[in-house]
This record gives sequence, structure tokens and C-alpha cells, in this order.
Amino acid sequence: MKRFIYIFIMLLWMISYATAQESLPCRGTATTVLNVRSGPGISYARVGQLSRGQEVNVIQKSSNNWVQIEFGSQRGYAYSKYLKFSPLPQKANSPPAKSSSGSSSWSFWSIVWNIITWGLGIYLGLVVLYWLLKILIISYFIVSASLTFTFRLLSLPFFFLNALQRYLAKPWFIFFKKNRFSNATNENLRFIFYFLQFPFYVLLFPLRIVNAVFFNLLVHCSFEMFNYVMEVILPSEDKEGHDDFIRWILFLPYRIIKYVVWHGSLTIIESVIWTVIEVFLPTLTLFHGTSNNATESIVACPNRGSYRGRDVGIWRVGGGNYAGNGIYFAPARSTARHYSAGAIIVCRVTLGSTLDLGMAPYHVYYQCGKPNALEATRWGLENNYVTGEWWRPDEGWWEYCMYDWQNRYNYSWRIRPLYVIDLDSGYIQRIPGGMCHWLFRKMVIMDLLNSMLGD
Repeated sequence: MKRFIYIFIMLLWMISYATAQESLPCRGTATTVLNVRSGPGISYARVGQLSRGQEVNVIQKSSNNWVQIEFGSQRGYAYSKYLKFSPLPQKANSPPAKSSSGSSSWSFWSIVWNIITWGLGIYLGLVVLYWLLKILIISYFIVSASLTFTFRLLSLPFFFLNALQRYLAKPWFIFFKKNRFSNATNENLRFIFYFLQFPFYVLLFPLRIVNAVFFNLLVHCSFEMFNYVMEVILPSEDKEGHDDFIRWILFLPYRIIKYVVWHGSLTIIESVIWTVIEVFLPTLTLFHGTSNNATESIVACPNRGSYRGRDVGIWRVGGGNYAGNGIYFAPARSTARHYSAGAIIVCRVTLGSTLDLGMAPYHVYYQCGKPNALEATRWGLENNYVTGEWWRPDEGWWEYCMYDWQNRYNYSWRIRPLYVIDLDSGYIQRIPGGMCHWLFRKMVIMDLLNSMLGD
């Protein structure tokens, strides 16, 4: 508060001083013997001299603290620091002299009036800005609710298309919920269905384009821009104006450039790149249930917003692991809700080579459904599978396990968060500072290079 008062008083003084300085013409009294020159500078010839206490008319300001004066029948330039200024004397029965700047004088009361008017203007402006900020805070919850409701309605057809892409990519998988055949038969089935995927891959090309454009360019960009705009309006970092009105005002241009312009541009660029990639690499929108704290730690950026630390912005393998050791995703939101402790992360996931556990060797399938089914992870990774797909018979739903026992997918390019749902409110959750970039991040680029070079 003291800083606010100090800045306010200094601002008023500078404005009133600048306003007063423009009140010309006026009277000037020499405070010492003062040379009068033909131009505004000591390099000009001397055309006269003022004695101490001599009064002259000051006509206009010039550069470098020089003013043009009128003394006797002559005009010249004098250094303003050796002149004491005062209003022009008024002639009887004559209107006040008009100044070139629209002010009438340098009177004490004009300065007081300037201070009062400018002070009231600045004060009212800050009050309006303060209450506008309060209104924006309240409107945040309204916007979140309306945005979530609108998105749910508009996204229904596209989540249907996402499910359609999943089913049509391998339409036979629904017949292999359970492992019914011998290991030899399952091996032959895996070989046959591997090649049967290619015609469906070609046929689903238009559908992959539609899903990639919607989820990457529309959904991801929209919700990230929402995070960036909220960071401008309600900054999460103390140094950028969180809970400090003066700092909020001073850092407003910085926040606009940092979040909306810079990170907003990076988000759009990487979304375009991944849209093109997903046309060729089949990708699904899947759900991951976890706690609120874990969610924010997973998707938040370690050098933006209010989250800091070594574990921010990475995925961690959790417990349970009924279909292998790894990171789990569900094709249905209700499944993710079952595993959730308060939040759901909606992601674009490039599953890669997927093992249908209903056609896996029996000793692998037999471990599924029990805690820490490490054999599924070991056999899957040894046979170049990235993900396992499992039907959980006791609950009646499908799950995907991205095999991992060394946290290799902590920052994988294969997992790209779109947004977060807070299950307590049902709203799409704001991520302070925005989420980690999908592409413009050192760890992700290293993971991409390792994948292309075969680790």
C-alpha cells in the first residue's frame, strides 16, 4: 500500500509539473546576470544581457532548457534555469492572455487544480481497473462452466468418431476379450491380424484427419489459450502480479507477450505439426484418472506458473498394474473415473504397436488381473510391443497399458495432454502457466530421437 501511495504522489507531481511547464507565455525574472543569445545555445552570438532582477516576457520553450524571451524591442534566447517564472500581469479591461498550450497561467491555484483533476482521473481509473479485475475473477467460474458445457455438446460427434476410429482400426478385437486358444494358434492369429490392419489403416485416413484437426487444433489450442489468457488476467506467479495490484499493472504487457503471444504461438505451431503426424501415426483420445495434485504435477510446465520441482511435467508409473507395469489409459471416461482420485486427464495417445492380450501367450494373459503383472510388461517389451490392450472381465471394460518399468514414458511424445477435468466441480480445470509443450521441450525431443534411433 505504501508503494502504491508513493507511486501515485510521484505520478501526480510529474503530471502537474509537466502541465505547469506548458503554461506560456509568462513573465520571467533573471536570478543573476544572464546573457541573451540569438539562438538556443551558448554557441550562438550574444545579443544582449539581463541584469539580476530584470523582468522579461517568456514567449515559448526551446530545446535543452532554453526559452525565447522578449526584452525591450528585441527577442532572444536565455537559459531557463536562471529565470524565475510568474504569470503575466493582466491589463485593465482586457481578456486574459491565451497561451499556446491552452493553459492561462502558472498560478498556484492552477497547479492545485491540475493536481486535483489529474489525481481524481487516475484514482477513478485505478478503481475501475481494480473492480474490473474482481469481476473477471468472478466471471472465470462462469466462463469455466459455460465453456465446459458448450464443449461437451460440440464434442459429442467427435468423441463418437474417435471411438469409431478405434473400433474400425481392428474390428476383430471385440471377439478376443478372453484368451481361448493355444499359444500356437494365438501366434498365428497375431501374424494374420498384423497384416489385416493395413487395409483398414488406409481406409481410415480421412477419419484420422478429422480427429487430428479437431482434437489438436481446436480443442488443445482453445484450452491452452484459455490458460494463457487467464494467466494474463489472474497471474499465478508472485513476481508477475499475483495478489499485488501494482505489480499486476506493471507486468501486464510482459504477461501478454510471454503467454498469449509467445507460448500461444508455440502451441499453435506444435499442434499443426502433430496434426500432420497423427494423420500417419494412428492416435486416439483417451482418459487417465488420477488425483488433482498428481494431475497438475503431470501436465504443468516446470518453469511456468506456480508449480516447480523435479517431478513437475512428467508421468509416473503408478500402483496396481493389473495388465502390466506402465501408464494406464481408458477409452471410456467412466473407466478413468473409477481409477480417479479427483481428476481426469484427457490425452492424445499414440499407442504404437499394440498387443491384444486376448491373443497373447497364455502365461502372459494369466498374470493379468493380478497386482503387478510384470510378465505382461516383460514379454510385451521383448517382442517390440509398446502397449497392451486388455479386457477387464470383473469390471467389464477395456484398458490400455503403455508398457514401462523404468519410467521411460515420463515425458514421452506418445502422450499429449489436451485438458483436465476436475471431477468435484465437473469443469475443465485451469492449469496455471499452461501445460507443458508437446514438442518444444528438450526431454520430448530427446525421446523422439531415441525412438527414431531405436533407443
